Amino acid sequence: MTNPSGIGNNPEKLIRKFSEYEIKLQYLVGLEHGFLGLDEDFSSTPVTIDSTFNVPIYHIYKLKPSDIQLLLSGVDAVVFDVQDMGMRCYTYLTVLKRIMDQIPDKRIQFILLDHVSPGLELATSGSEIKQGYENFAADFPLLFFTGLTLGESASYYNREFLQNRIDLKVIPVENYTRGMKFEKTGLTWNTPSPNLPNLDSARNYMALVFLEGVNVSVGRGTQAPFVYFGAPWFRESEEFASLLHADSKHDYYFQPVFFKPVFGPYKDKICRGLRMSVVNLNYNPIRLAYNLIKSMKEKYKRDFKWNGYQDKYFVDNLWGNDGFRKAIDNNL
Repeated sequence: MTNPSGIGNNPEKLIRKFSEYEIKLQYLVGLEHGFLGLDEDFSSTPVTIDSTFNVPIYHIYKLKPSDIQLLLSGVDAVVFDVQDMGMRCYTYLTVLKRIMDQIPDKRIQFILLDHVSPGLELATSGSEIKQGYENFAADFPLLFFTGLTLGESASYYNREFLQNRIDLKVIPVENYTRGMKFEKTGLTWNTPSPNLPNLDSARNYMALVFLEGVNVSVGRGTQAPFVYFGAPWFRESEEFASLLHADSKHDYYFQPVFFKPVFGPYKDKICRGLRMSVVNLNYNPIRLAYNLIKSMKEKYKRDFKWNGYQDKYFVDNLWGNDGFRKAIDNNL
């Protein structure tokens, strides 16, 4: 099994690759978690200077479409080498779309080094984006679990939405078979963001990301992000774990824990909660998330709240419409 780039979080290797192919690096594009996937928060400014390459990093979520178009006007090629999750809400897919939207024609070659993601182990599922719900976590026209690699997503988008106007070259992962578990590939897990440090966090994220729409901590700022979740008001956690186990079909289990986040929701406060462990790697994350939040809403009636985001609920922005939340609220 061969990763097309093998670069991951290794900037020195990237420097050698550019030198080998006599590529002149003009600038970098920062994603939500920075160029190396190590930044916890969004950059507060549109552009910073990278200390390794001594070139500007343009933070794409701070740029208007016209800004991106201007950046692309002076380049011969764009190299896209990103580890994703196979999920529409993971914002790197939005970055892919926004760059492709602004490439004017085939004078600029778009080179995408493909990767295997944990989301590829699951069936395509979820909902489409409803008009008016487009945002940085819901912009690419695919279902919530895409079922595609980033390379396949780019090829689909170029063909179906851009009429193949982009000179797209996808470098595939060699010897990969659809449905292969990540551990079987022999590839190392290159951390795409600070809160997905290992495969346990990544697989849990596929379900627990929905808890970002609820007033609990998902373990950000602890040693186990997207493994721990809870809140100071999360009482009787052992009883709640038993309730969840009754519907788990032995695909996953929960253990009571205490934790204290150093940032994020409930910073520096002791939280009661649960630790999630996945047993069946083919578990249904959407089903788990739905049952978990529905049960939480029923058990903690006084404390449970949906998090708001501007004029919408945050979970609606994740899901791409209000259907997930309303199904829970209407006890469907």
